[in-house]
Parts: sequence; structure tokens; C-alpha cells
Amino acid sequence: MTDTLQDARSRELLAGASALLANLPERQGFGDATLVRLSAGSIDLGGGNPSVDVLPRDLYRDAAAAVTADADFPETLRYSASAGIPAFRAAIAAREGVDPGRVIVTDGGAHGLSLAVLGTLDPGDTIVVDDPVYPLFLRVLDLVGVHIEAIPVTAEGIDIDVLAARLRAGLRPKALFTVPTFQNPSGATLTAERAAALVDLAEQYGFTILSDDPYRQIAFPGTVVPDRPRLRDTDRVIAVNSFSKTLGPGLRLGWLTVPTALEAGFTKLRNRLDGQTSGVLQDLVGRMLADPRLDPAIAGAGTVYADKARVLTSALREQFGDRVELSDPTGGFFVWARLRGDVDFAKVFEAAQDLGVTYQRGEWFAAGAEQFRGFVRLSFAEPDVDSLREGVNRLAQAWRDEGGR
Repeated sequence: MTDTLQDARSRELLAGASALLANLPERQGFGDATLVRLSAGSIDLGGGNPSVDVLPRDLYRDAAAAVTADADFPETLRYSASAGIPAFRAAIAAREGVDPGRVIVTDGGAHGLSLAVLGTLDPGDTIVVDDPVYPLFLRVLDLVGVHIEAIPVTAEGIDIDVLAARLRAGLRPKALFTVPTFQNPSGATLTAERAAALVDLAEQYGFTILSDDPYRQIAFPGTVVPDRPRLRDTDRVIAVNSFSKTLGPGLRLGWLTVPTALEAGFTKLRNRLDGQTSGVLQDLVGRMLADPRLDPAIAGAGTVYADKARVLTSALREQFGDRVELSDPTGGFFVWARLRGDVDFAKVFEAAQDLGVTYQRGEWFAAGAEQFRGFVRLSFAEPDVDSLREGVNRLAQAWRDEGGR
């Protein structure tokens, strides 16, 4: 088929597509694989994968053997309830400190975010988001078509004072999205006091908080994640979580915690989209949640990540000196750093890839007017320590080659 005929056929097919399908924008920046060049020997400091070396593979093996040896195993191969297997929902609820009826099992965090958006927002609504923001959440918002308002993130989480001022001035969002613990990309953690103030604002102004918390268990030794009971006890929060960072993203298993009054509605929504999550996976992970080795394994992973984070931040300070600004992470997977210098950071990114290292550019996390020029998000979770050091060496060389001093 010639190019002209192929183009005509493509236009014909697009004309028959839904408006949603035909008009979904292309990914730009974060998540756009066409911008990333990973050749042999390249170092990837841009990903969000956990290290497979610290995932509890022995628990997987034991749980899988137990699942398949159980006399009830054939039942897990059947269709299961849309909201999830009751025993698995109860196991999650016990860890979350909520009623099991509020738990909706999902196929990972992205699925949970999609359900939360579709169950909360209508076309034309306004949503407030973190700034910097987890960029793939903005892609989820493309499913609905909403107006986005950005509120800055500080070291203590989303800035409640700025939000309150905007609300007093007339801002009326339908929802607010935030990553409350070891925020992606900044690493900030919402304090208990700010969480309570955020819920107060949600109740006063009538918006729903979409709380996306996949990094909560990835705390470094000595870091205590604040208990934020107001985020659990209000009917103004839909919490999204996932096992992707603790058990691996290939599992594709997560959950929503929804207000009791919305449980039936979200179950119907889930039923109409994909019906159910694998009963086999729910049984498998349910056994892992009951295994006393799991929590120590997750804590041990946090210790490994803490060591890697120190290697990465030390390398950045050694290579860039006072030309880098960063805060030492206390958990999660990322360092959010600002490189100084009157340079073209788009050219630095390309030069770095030429030298064999890739990362996430700060501009890709912008939700509002602040464009985060010179910021980089670097992941320490998956690479080994030698790769972390060498990756920073290559980044620094690219920065110097483009005029950084």
C-alpha cells in the first residue's frame, strides 16, 4: 500500500474512532520512549523500577507453592468478585486501618488512578495537583478533560497555605491530587499537621483528595512516616496504592480505599471496565502479607536504598560542588536536584545520552508556571552503586561540555 493510500486509510479509521481515542495527546517528555536512548553500556537513572535484588523472591516461591498445592486452588482460577476476594480485601484493610468494605482491589496503581479519576471527575471540572507533579497522572486526566491548577510542593508536602489562599480567592476544585509520602519527584512527605489541614479544607470547600501513596513503605532507617489518621477517617479521600514498589511492578496489583458511600459505585465502575483482578494473584499476595518475613524484607530494602541514595547524593556533591542544590532523601526512589549554570539543559540531556546516561528532566514534571529549569530526577533504586557513581560522572561531563561551570 502506498503512503498516500495508507494515510487515507488512517484518516478513515480515525474518523470512525471515538473522540477520546482520536484526540488523546501524545506523551511529551516523561514516559515518551522516543526521547530516551539506551544503548549497550548505558546507565538508566530515569526509571522507577525497584531493585529486583531486594524484592522478596523467596516469599514469592513459597507462596506460589502453597497456592498451587492448596485444595481450593481450582477456585482461584474462576471469576472472582469485582471488588476483590473478601479475604484479600480484609488483609489489606487490616494494614490500612480501615473497614474491608472500603477496599477495592485494582490491577496496579495506574489502574487505581484511572478508576479514581473516572469516579470523581467530569469533563470541564477543575483539579488541583502537586507542582512538581507525577507526570503520568496528567496523562490519566486526558481520559476526562479537566482544568488543572498547580499548587507548589515544599519539604512538608503540598503547600496548604498557598492552597488555602487560592480557595479564599475563589478557586473551586472538584478534586486535588497529591503524593503524600516521599513525593515523586521531590521526595517530600506531607506532615500530619498539613494532612489534617488539607482534609479540613476539603471538607470546607467540598473537594475530594486523591492520595497516591506507593512509596510509603520505602522508608530509610530512622525515618518515621507520620501517621495521618485524618486521611483515613474522612469521606473526602480516595486513597490509591500499589504493591509495585515493594513487590515489583510486574505483579500489577494494587487497591483503592474509598468512602463507604462510594464502595458500591466504584465496584460497578470496576465491573464495567475490566471485571476483576486475578484471583491467583490475590491469593498469592494474601499469603505473602500474612508471612512474618515480609515486613522485615521491605525494611531491609529500605536500608539498601538508603545506602544507594547516599552514594548518589555524595557523587552529585563531589562532581558539581556548590553548583547543585538537593535535599537528602529519607525514603522512596529518587533524588530531585537542581543543576546551576547558564546552559541549555535540553542539550545537556542529549549530550548525557551520547555519553551513556539518561534521566528525567525537571521540565517534564511541571504542572504550572514553574518550569523547573535545570532540575533532574535521578533514581537510585535499580542501578548498582558503581553505576550510580559512573552515571553522575557522565552527567557532569555532559554539563561541563555544554558550558556548565
